[in-house]
Amino acid sequence: MRTGLILPNDDIAAIVADAVGDWIEDGDIVCVTEAVVARSQNRYMSCRELADDIRAKLDLKPGARLAVVSPIASRNRFALVLRAAAMATRGGTVVVQFSLPYDEVGNQVIDPEFARTRLRLKKVYKSLLEARGNTPHLNILIREVVAALVLQQHGFQILAMRKIMGRGIADVTVRDPGGAVAPLEVTFSEVEKAVRQAAALKADMPEATRAYAATVDLARRTVTLYDAATGGAEPAVVGFYPYGDVEEDMRDPEAIAEAEVGEGAFRHPITGVDYRRLYRETILAGGAQAEVFFAENPLKVYDRGYLDGVILGEVHGREASRELFLSFGARVPVVTLDEIGPPPWGVIGSNVSNYDECRLKLLPEDADATAEAIRRAIRERSRKDVEVLIFGDGAYKDPDTGIYELADPYPAIGQSEGLRTVRLRTGLKLKMHVDTLYQQGLSREEIASRLSGARSAGADEVGTTPRNLSSLVATLADLVAGSADAGTPIVVVRGYLPSEGR
Repeated sequence: MRTGLILPNDDIAAIVADAVGDWIEDGDIVCVTEAVVARSQNRYMSCRELADDIRAKLDLKPGARLAVVSPIASRNRFALVLRAAAMATRGGTVVVQFSLPYDEVGNQVIDPEFARTRLRLKKVYKSLLEARGNTPHLNILIREVVAALVLQQHGFQILAMRKIMGRGIADVTVRDPGGAVAPLEVTFSEVEKAVRQAAALKADMPEATRAYAATVDLARRTVTLYDAATGGAEPAVVGFYPYGDVEEDMRDPEAIAEAEVGEGAFRHPITGVDYRRLYRETILAGGAQAEVFFAENPLKVYDRGYLDGVILGEVHGREASRELFLSFGARVPVVTLDEIGPPPWGVIGSNVSNYDECRLKLLPEDADATAEAIRRAIRERSRKDVEVLIFGDGAYKDPDTGIYELADPYPAIGQSEGLRTVRLRTGLKLKMHVDTLYQQGLSREEIASRLSGARSAGADEVGTTPRNLSSLVATLADLVAGSADAGTPIVVVRGYLPSEGR
């Protein structure tokens, strides 16, 4: 349902009651998006106010080094929180640890194939280095892994490695930054031989349109790439890649440092945003230095050097992550998103209100009480007995994008008392029971009678999975309402509330 503009300090209860008017019926569930409720409550916070709060709660001194672990990748949901964190350090450093390859709600933050291949190669590299002391000939394998890791950093995709992966006919099979598939032969110094071998392999690979050779200098830590397509005696140098600055990072098989990603952009397949770059720029805009890396284990952040504080950026996994940090002996103050900013939600579930002015919109305050106030206003206006639910993001996973849309702590941010007392929604697996009874030869009337009796007796062991009714309704409302641009902040659900729940 549409309403007029809802602005700060408006009477949200009166507005909703007038909007539903006499159309409403007893037993309806009136769902109101949290966005307009929060706006009517003037629930806003500036980045400066948030920075001051972060600084006080983590006791950050000027030049502090602050970690932000497992943030959601979202300009709308997190970028301004990150800018405030940078401001809180007063010229310090913010270390961002992304989960890989996706954030908590399924946003891609790094190319999954790049991450899988790189972590696997780094594990092999570390193992080979540890074993090399007793078997010097392992340098032959080490040079191939080094070549693959270094070229991957410079935009080459590693498709196969004959000795390491057991696939392909070349030392390494790559797809170069231009999209061409090519064999790559690796050597220490025999360039001409490697060039001839690569050119010969290209002839045996119908999909190959280029060929490369590479020399690896393990002492000087350089990789030189040659064009081997012609098989000529004087191959052209395609690239010279020192890797000394990332060699230590290459030894860590549990994390991917930003330097290892190189200049390549990992754009989200739906939004087109490179969140690594966005968050780096956001931190710089907040007056701090930025360090970004990717790791699945939240505690890897402690490997990045001394820290003065940690902000856990997860929404749904925040308590588990907090317990993880505490169980391993948190070395510095650790806070979750609901602990920075004003109660009851902090900045969890916040949105950008004004990006240029660095202003956030927070979740509603005392949403249950607001839902009750709306219910009473509808009762007074329309003489109807309804329930009211204030909804945020729906709890569903988009099958097209793979994104779990719930970036708020719960689908139902607030609800009237009647909804809070409703049991989990259960029922018979109707489609299965109908099929079973029909196949037993029962008539339509007999099937209906059996189902009626089964419902009266309660759900059996093959009933539907119990669901929280408020979460279901809130998700439905979010899907129907669409974005705020639709101008439909109210959704009325009819015939869904079980009679025993009232």
